[in-house]
Amino acid sequence: MELIPDRVSPADLGILRGRVDAVTVPALRNGTADPVFPSGHHVSPQQRSIAAATLLRGTGLDAVPTITCRDSTVADVFSRLSDLLSVGIDNLLVVYGDPSGSAFDRYEMRASHHLIDWVDRTSNGRFSIWAITNQYHHDQEREIARTLIRQEAGARIVLTNAVFEADGVLEYRDALRDAGLSVPISVQISVIHSFENLSFVSQKLGIPVPIDVQRRLRRNPGAGVEVAADAYRALKSEFDGVHFSYLYRKQSPIPVYTRLLDLIGIPFQAPGLNGELMAPDQLVR
Repeated sequence: MELIPDRVSPADLGILRGRVDAVTVPALRNGTADPVFPSGHHVSPQQRSIAAATLLRGTGLDAVPTITCRDSTVADVFSRLSDLLSVGIDNLLVVYGDPSGSAFDRYEMRASHHLIDWVDRTSNGRFSIWAITNQYHHDQEREIARTLIRQEAGARIVLTNAVFEADGVLEYRDALRDAGLSVPISVQISVIHSFENLSFVSQKLGIPVPIDVQRRLRRNPGAGVEVAADAYRALKSEFDGVHFSYLYRKQSPIPVYTRLLDLIGIPFQAPGLNGELMAPDQLVR
């Protein structure tokens, strides 16, 4: 699941332990109202993600920081790789952010596969690198070819762009496999906050919204969790993994994720007296 640490309280994190395999931390720019890194304290998106992931790892959750070519320098990333390994973080998500236009010459690494290759070689393959593939790209053949290049550069897992239902993504998965992609593929299912939130994200990121999903949200503005649960049931056996994200980043996603996990039948587990996990019916009420 994707999680922005400064949107949640430490007590909330215990709700996820035992229910998810890992938490991904997005690479976000800090703003004026950021309680952790105010705009006067400059940090790059990946500096922020790496710092937050390191703190999360201390809570017992497996954390996956995000790095990108955007605002990234070789020295910046290199100085932190060994620190990540020392605290048990050996997964990295490399996302888009490839520079273009007038900004192109300001970047040391100018494509995500360059960054993947550099991290893989520098760490002697000690990181399991996740790469993104965009099934909505206007030139699908080109995107498939670029995904294969990311695999050749060292990506160990490929993660799709956000989906809301099964239609379309299965055909894209098959096209990737037919083209020669051999690493595991995880599908990213995004939980919708509201129809307005969905429309904003769709327009900003160029993600088409299925008509059936639009109709469900118009009938019931709070149906986003049920939509995600239905997508999970349809896709969980079709992919090697499932990654959840929440489209509304202004509030804690924990209540939404908790409801989603309940719907798809992943029960809460709490540590017992000796640290072992206990089923719900074993908990003291």
